[in-house]
Amino acid sequence: MQNRQINPKQGLIPFSILVVGISSLLFLYLYLGKEPTVEIHGFRKEVAEIFGMAGFCALALIYGRSILKLILNEGTFLQRIIPDDHYDRSLSASRKLLAFLNRTHKHVGATAIVIMATHALLMGPARWNPFLISVLCLLAWQGIFGIFLVVRFPINTLKKHGRMAHAQLYTGVMIGVFAAFGHLLV
Repeated sequence: MQNRQINPKQGLIPFSILVVGISSLLFLYLYLGKEPTVEIHGFRKEVAEIFGMAGFCALALIYGRSILKLILNEGTFLQRIIPDDHYDRSLSASRKLLAFLNRTHKHVGATAIVIMATHALLMGPARWNPFLISVLCLLAWQGIFGIFLVVRFPINTLKKHGRMAHAQLYTGVMIGVFAAFGHLLV
């Protein structure tokens, strides 16, 4: 029997299809039993929408960086997801962009979490639904494990496991799918 290595990228598409399928069923269930929500108007809504768009752009940068790492086939699968703080000036434009994204990743990530939480709070808890609450939980999950990577903890195993939990495109897929269905319910 051959010793085959499992490629995590191969499971990403079936996982995405499964998450979309199950989320579609939950969406239909929630949509059919949905009570009308009160529309918010005015300045608060405008500010909330600005925060929502800014959060979307921040998440696009974060996961765009991961996709760029996959496209450039940089290192092993886990190495392509993990931030790299080294910068080589003799690199191509795409690699220079990736180096910049790697250096700013922790700042953009922390900003994205704050922006998305602010967006949710400005929209009001009455507009929250299971999808959007799940997005906030997943963002907190990513943030907590991201902190383990940048703060100097004395426990190396915590940092190692934090890296594995934080560097998951599966979480990004769930954030995207849940956010889309959550906004459709609103």
